[in-house]
Amino acid sequence: MPAALLAQGPAPAPSVGAAGRPLPQSSVPPAGSGPFLRYARASSRPGYARSGDAIANSVITNPLAAAPGYIRYLDVTVVATAGTGTVAVASADAPANVINIVQFKDPWGTPLITGDGYSILKLLAVYGGQGLSPLSPGSLFSNYPSYSAVANTGAFTFHTMIPVEGTKGYGVISIGNSSVLPSLYMSTTNGVYSTQPTTPGTLSTTVDEFYYDIDPSNPAVPPGNGSTFQSAVVVANQTIAQSSNTRVGLPRTGGYLTSLILVLRDTSNARQDGFNTTGRVRVYIDGVPRFDETFNQLQDRMYAMSGGIARDSGVAAYSFKQSLSQLNLGLLDTLEQALQTNPGTLIELEATPWGSGGSGAYTMQAIITQLVPSGPIAQGLPEV
Repeated sequence: MPAALLAQGPAPAPSVGAAGRPLPQSSVPPAGSGPFLRYARASSRPGYARSGDAIANSVITNPLAAAPGYIRYLDVTVVATAGTGTVAVASADAPANVINIVQFKDPWGTPLITGDGYSILKLLAVYGGQGLSPLSPGSLFSNYPSYSAVANTGAFTFHTMIPVEGTKGYGVISIGNSSVLPSLYMSTTNGVYSTQPTTPGTLSTTVDEFYYDIDPSNPAVPPGNGSTFQSAVVVANQTIAQSSNTRVGLPRTGGYLTSLILVLRDTSNARQDGFNTTGRVRVYIDGVPRFDETFNQLQDRMYAMSGGIARDSGVAAYSFKQSLSQLNLGLLDTLEQALQTNPGTLIELEATPWGSGGSGAYTMQAIITQLVPSGPIAQGLPEV
């Protein structure tokens, strides 16, 4: 080796980082200016479980439990035990319509979710973009392993949810104060059967709470704290004569529209596909056509945006949570396409012409979901 290199001595050893040891317990990142979701931990806890309720005319108003954070959604499982006697036959909206009224209020009594069980527990989960899963098969509860359709005995099981969170971390509400909590009201009906067992079984209901757990030493606040996503079932301002070209208006709104789900029913309250299969279906916003499509385009669009869920008869759905994709990606949305409305905004629906199935004039129900922001709307991805 040359004398010059020997004089320099041995080369320095490369720097080696020592592996860190696991912390003795789970921890959260240090306090900083990062997004809410960096500090929030997705968690769940029991709400309540009750059994032995009559399938008809029971009222479920158990108090919810406090938890150190913000509620994301209520997880609901409904189980009917077998009855005896006459063979049971399910009605068209079964089994979700065993709950005939759902109302969820925030801790100060403001209604956030109001409607019938079929609309809230089934349709809203599929098309509202706030369900357990935004895409097929998880957005439809009848695809779950736990699901059991209405049997000859009248027994059935379904598992669904009542949404609170609208996009990731946005729209959640506090459940940390045990003296000021949100409330859930549900009532039941034996209309789940078109033919009832001679002696019906009983109903069991389990409600669990899925929430963001916040470390008290690092109390992060969700984006737009106080903003809520509110869903309500309303009825159009007039009935629709069969085979007419009626344009029917919906009750006025006043927030950022994220989904619009329509259900057409006849005088017997049965869902009817009153959209003429050879005509067009139009949605007007303040007199201007926003959607103008054939019936085939409507049903294919709904199939595509839901990831392959078959459309129920009489249902038409429009999503304003597709900013990032042709699919409704649920909580992964930037709300760039949310439709701003005010109390003067008029939403109308028209078919040219309407169909002629079923009995008598049609009634249009609308499941309207809108964001009511606290301050400016939070747009963009909350993780960045």
